[in-house]
Amino acid sequence: MEFFNKKEEVLDFKLTEYGKNLLAQGKLNPAYYAFFDDDVMYDVSGSGFTENQNDIRGRIQSDTPKLKIMTTRTSAETRVTEFLNNLQTAIGNSNSDPAENVAVFKAQQPYAEKGKMAAYPLGRSSLDSNYNPAWQVEVLSTPEISSSQRYLNDDDYIDNIPQLDINIDYEILFKQGAYTSDAISNYFENSNIFLAMRENYLVLEILEENTDFEKENFEIEVSLSQSTTGYTPKAYMQENPTVFVPPSQNNVEYYINVLVDDEIPQNVLQELNIPEKAVFTNASRLNLNRDLYMTEDSEPCD
Repeated sequence: MEFFNKKEEVLDFKLTEYGKNLLAQGKLNPAYYAFFDDDVMYDVSGSGFTENQNDIRGRIQSDTPKLKIMTTRTSAETRVTEFLNNLQTAIGNSNSDPAENVAVFKAQQPYAEKGKMAAYPLGRSSLDSNYNPAWQVEVLSTPEISSSQRYLNDDDYIDNIPQLDINIDYEILFKQGAYTSDAISNYFENSNIFLAMRENYLVLEILEENTDFEKENFEIEVSLSQSTTGYTPKAYMQENPTVFVPPSQNNVEYYINVLVDDEIPQNVLQELNIPEKAVFTNASRLNLNRDLYMTEDSEPCD
C-alpha cells in the first residue's frame, strides 16, 4: 500500500492479476477508460464534521492523502478456493471430455474482483448543462409504481441506486371451445374447458437527462432476486436465426422478454394510445408520445 506524492505524481497505471493473465495469453485489448471518485468525500457532514464551503476544494485536492492502485483485495487462499469451486462441476464428472475440462479451466477468472471499491464510474454530463446526469422514468402501461427507495440496501453495504417496485399480474381464466394460443392446460375431463393465461406487460419510457443524447446511452442488465442467494445476474441468449434454442434458467428470456424501441409490438403501442407512426430521432431512439385525446371506448372531450 502506497500513497501518491501529489507534488510529483499524477497518474498511476497497473494491471490487475487478471489483466496480467490476459496479457500473457495475448487477449488483453483495452478499449475504454473511466474515472472514479469512490475515495472522495465531498460533504463531511455525514461523518460528524463541519467545514466552510471555501475549504472543501483545498481539502480534496491538497490535504487528503490518496492511495495508489490496489490490484487485489483478497487472499491467495480465497482466490484458489473460489477457482476450484468454479471448476468442480467440470473436473468432478468422470465422463467429461478432458479437452473440454481444459477449455473450462482456461476460461475461469482465477483472480477475484475488487469488490465495491471503484465499482461505479463517473457519468458524462452534457457540456451545455450545469446539472448532474439524472433519470426520468415514466410508466406508460397499467401497472403502477407501488413503492420506491432512493438506495439499494444490501446485507453488507448500501448503494446509491434508486429502487422502483412494480407488480405485474398475469390473469388466469377458464376458456371454453377450441384451444387458443394462451392455453396453459389440457381440457378438463369430459368437457371442452381449459385454463388460459392472459399475459401482461410493463412499458417504461426512460430518459437520461443532462447528458449527450446518443444511440447507445443505455445498458440493460437483468438479475433474479431471491431471499437465499440475493441478486443473481442473468445473461441474454445469443441470437441464432437458423436453429431454435430454448432458454435455460441462466438466460433472461427464460423469465421475461425485454424489448426496446422499435422492437415493441404495434398492438402494444395501440393499446397505450401511442400512434403507430413512431417518431424516431436522429439517434434512432423511440419517442413514445401518447395521444391524450383518443376517444375510443370513452366519451369525447368537450
